[in-house]
Amino acid sequence: MQHFNNSFIFIASIIALTLLLLCSPFIVIGCSSSAEYIPEKMDTPLQQRIRQLEKEDPNAIIQFAGKTNRSINEDMIAKLKSTGITTESKIEDIFTASGNVESIKKVSLLDFIVFLEIAKELDIKQKLQKELK
Repeated sequence: MQHFNNSFIFIASIIALTLLLLCSPFIVIGCSSSAEYIPEKMDTPLQQRIRQLEKEDPNAIIQFAGKTNRSINEDMIAKLKSTGITTESKIEDIFTASGNVESIKKVSLLDFIVFLEIAKELDIKQKLQKELK
């Protein structure tokens, strides 16, 4: 009986070790990629701009807008600023801001952030021309 118990423990240990070795690369990859930023919270143009600036100029400033899961309060503003971004305006659950690649990545990790998108330039001349016609 003692021999059976020792054999069972040995086999179970080998199986557990094998599973751990097989799964550990996936755990490491999953943890490292999620800790950097959450691209799913960003629109495609912002993701593309971040990838481009990572290679060219990571300190360049990007203007962007964000949506939160509730009305923005002072605690949220403080957490946003702690990432290194500059908040420019806020209305209820929407804010505009600017920051470099790393600071925007940090913003995506905040639990109250729902979505981030790159700022869109408004063509005021076109709008005025349409209104004047």
